[in-house]
Amino acid sequence: MNQINIQYYKTKIGELILGSFEEKLCLLDYRYRRMRSTVDNRIKKGLNAEFVENDDEILQKTRIQIDEFLNGERKDFDIPIQTVGTDFQKTVWSALMKLKYGEIATYLDLAKSINNEKAVRAVASANGANSIALIIPCHRIIGSNGKLVGYAGGLPAKKRLLNIEKENSILTNDKNILLLQFKDSK
Repeated sequence: MNQINIQYYKTKIGELILGSFEEKLCLLDYRYRRMRSTVDNRIKKGLNAEFVENDDEILQKTRIQIDEFLNGERKDFDIPIQTVGTDFQKTVWSALMKLKYGEIATYLDLAKSINNEKAVRAVASANGANSIALIIPCHRIIGSNGKLVGYAGGLPAKKRLLNIEKENSILTNDKNILLLQFKDSK
C-alpha cells in the first residue's frame, strides 16, 4: 500500500493537517473541519494510499511557507501539489488558483471564469471540497451580497485570512475595494 505522510500543525488560524504523497503536497486542510472523513477518504482512495504520521521535506517546507503566509511575508506558495478530485473539481480549483493575493470573487464569478455560469452550486460544492487550503485559495470566495460565506476553518479563520491579505496587498482594483469593505455575516 502506498503511503501519504501526514503531520498536524497548529497555527493562528487553527490546527491543520498536512499530507504529502510522492514529494507533492496533497493535503493542507483544517484538522477539525466538518467534512474531514469525506475529504480524507477521497484522497486515500484516489491515491490508493493510507495516512502514516511521518514528517518529510515537503511537509517541512509547507510549514515554513504557511508561517510566512500567515505573517504577511509570503504571497505565493512554491510547493508542488497533487489534487485529488473529479475533473470538474480540478477545473474549479485551477480557476481559484488564478485569483491573485488580496483579490476576492463570488461563486458566480468563479462559475463564469470556467465558462459555466449556470454551475454556481456545483462550483460552491467543489470550492468546499478543496483539500489544499491557502495554496488553492478558497478563502477568497465571498457571497454575492458581499458577506463571508462557508469556510472549512470557520468564518473567523476566513476573515483573518482576508484581513492578512488586505493588510499586505497593494491591489487597487474593484475586487480589492470590495475586500476592504466585506461585511461580517451574522
